[in-house]
Amino acid sequence: MKTLALEKVTVRFGTLYALSSASVSLEAGQVLMLVGPNGAGKTTLTRVLLGLVRPNAGVVRVDGEVCPINNKFKKSIGYLPEAVSFSDSLSGKQVLRFFARARGVSSKAVPGVLDRVGLKHAAGRSVRGYSKGMRQRLGLAVAIIGEPKLLILDEPTGGLDTEGLSVLWSILAEWREKKRMVFMASHQLAMLERRVDKMGVFLDGKLLACDSPAELRASVGLKQKAVLSLSEDSNDGVEEFVEAVEDWKHGIGKLVGNNLTVHLEEGKLLELMDIRARHPNAVKGIQTQEPTLDMIYERLLEIPA
Repeated sequence: MKTLALEKVTVRFGTLYALSSASVSLEAGQVLMLVGPNGAGKTTLTRVLLGLVRPNAGVVRVDGEVCPINNKFKKSIGYLPEAVSFSDSLSGKQVLRFFARARGVSSKAVPGVLDRVGLKHAAGRSVRGYSKGMRQRLGLAVAIIGEPKLLILDEPTGGLDTEGLSVLWSILAEWREKKRMVFMASHQLAMLERRVDKMGVFLDGKLLACDSPAELRASVGLKQKAVLSLSEDSNDGVEEFVEAVEDWKHGIGKLVGNNLTVHLEEGKLLELMDIRARHPNAVKGIQTQEPTLDMIYERLLEIPA
């Protein structure tokens, strides 16, 4: 599986459109995150891909060809639902053995997968005694058993502690490195920002945008921020530097105490550095910040559809 695309998917329940002509795609080695308010259409699109909801219109394509959501396709999927639930009377090892058999995977793979998600020490323990985070990690183990080409994760960070998050991060990195795909829905934009390649933003069943964070940042016009720590010595040319920044037409500056915050137009950081170079003693330090995915998301929701 090198490419996956859901094209113009529409799902209607009576007169209510849960999805309206939504199209998203990803390539091998990519992580796609769907975001949006509750009821925006993320879960519905996920259910279409799982074969749980039949769309009124639209197709799924794999490697450019229309692909039915049949058993053959489902064998290439690993799924982690938002709320995992297992029989309390079974041990973690028994749960994973059950799902391994269901997927046609050798039981010999079970110990390694449990170790992979940090549950080797609790393999023989009843799930009744698992914490919420341990159950979530067991759900991850079920999702990755058999190393599926496509991982579908619904709110995968829920209930995970620091150790559990490290397991999730390593799995995302492994799937990217091995040229597999990850399709997930989450509200944790800040937490996942550095770990996704594309973000699809949904509102009221409509896909507002779907692209890389860099492209989305450029499309909404959010600016890069630079905070410059200025010298406290008036002889270092601080006033001249501030005046030069004010005269410059590609940034909006705000001086508070000894900190000058400049909101930069796209690609203008080097020009600001040239101004700094002409006043070498005026600036003692600089920090830059790109607009976060949270900021991009909020701006996209503000833009009229």
